[in-house]
Amino acid sequence: DYNSKFYSSISGSFIFSELMKNVKWLQYGKLRASWAEVGSIAGVGPYEGVLTYGYNQNPFNNQTLASVNGSNVPNPLLAPFKVTEKEIGLEMRMFKNRLMIDVAAFDKVTKDQIVDVVLSSASGYTGFKQNVASLKNSGIETLIEYKAVQGKNFKWTTSWNNAFLKTEVLDVGTPSGTRLLLYFNGTGNEFLGEIRYTEGLAMNQLYTRTYRRNAKGEIVVGNNGRLLESQGGPVGNGFFPVGSSIPKFTGGWNNTFSYKNFSLNVHFDYKFGGTVISSTLLNMTRQGHSKLSLVGRQDGLIFPAVYESTGLPNTTKITVAGNGLQTFYTDYRNLQIGDPFVFKSDFVKLRNISLAYDFYDLLKKSSFLK
Repeated sequence: DYNSKFYSSISGSFIFSELMKNVKWLQYGKLRASWAEVGSIAGVGPYEGVLTYGYNQNPFNNQTLASVNGSNVPNPLLAPFKVTEKEIGLEMRMFKNRLMIDVAAFDKVTKDQIVDVVLSSASGYTGFKQNVASLKNSGIETLIEYKAVQGKNFKWTTSWNNAFLKTEVLDVGTPSGTRLLLYFNGTGNEFLGEIRYTEGLAMNQLYTRTYRRNAKGEIVVGNNGRLLESQGGPVGNGFFPVGSSIPKFTGGWNNTFSYKNFSLNVHFDYKFGGTVISSTLLNMTRQGHSKLSLVGRQDGLIFPAVYESTGLPNTTKITVAGNGLQTFYTDYRNLQIGDPFVFKSDFVKLRNISLAYDFYDLLKKSSFLK
């Protein structure tokens, strides 16, 4: 029952321009809609749902020994996760096909996502796979193309495409409502922050600690003038969400200029709405290679804050002597304070410029090609 699934889909379209022959400015118009289900069990081995054994390489007292394979409990009830997507779109070509518009809205929900659940080692295992998580993606995709100039020798076609994406974590299968994916000093080479899936927030949510603040919102330091990290927070370890690494807007603007047989293409693209944590800048700062680390290099540093103990302005100078300044900047990593290293990942980029020449007119005049 758990290995056999039925996935259905339906789609349709309506070319409404066929009913509007008398509308001269409309050459083509179509409405389309679709609904589909699909599933997958990617990342799960064929025998992870059954208990398997392995023979030990070396016998004991000439007796062959065997043991249970793996550290995860087999889950015979594991099923493929299911993705349900709905989409509706509109396509129009107008003004003698000089203007083309294509707009589509979609909504995709992934249910029964397969995740690893941690178990107490007292059970003899460390975890098992379970269908517990749910995610949602929705958005709008737009394409507009316009033939701005259609002369005898010169032509200019411009097009703009944009995608708006909204992601949301619906369920992560934990009592806390959050699931830790990547974190400092535990997974990979991350030097700062965490990546979590948290219910109600966007996917790939970045977390860092921040400067500790008092009830007035002022940054506070210790009596030694050193930084203090934030405490508490939504996950209880002082880490706060600073944004998703997934941009909300992606798109591009493409222009093609043609003059006789020459063609020039200029392409811009962009992304907006994402967040990035720069571990590069963090390491450059604590090693004295960034512009930020120059502050206090000559005369010492009095960090603009107030003492946590008294609320009075900080007057303690951090000096270069005795590695004091280096230790101060290293505190950003040790305390996982990310304020100076969190940036928007927005950009507008000139992606490509290309120049082409069409040799067809020359080649067809060549006698050896006739």
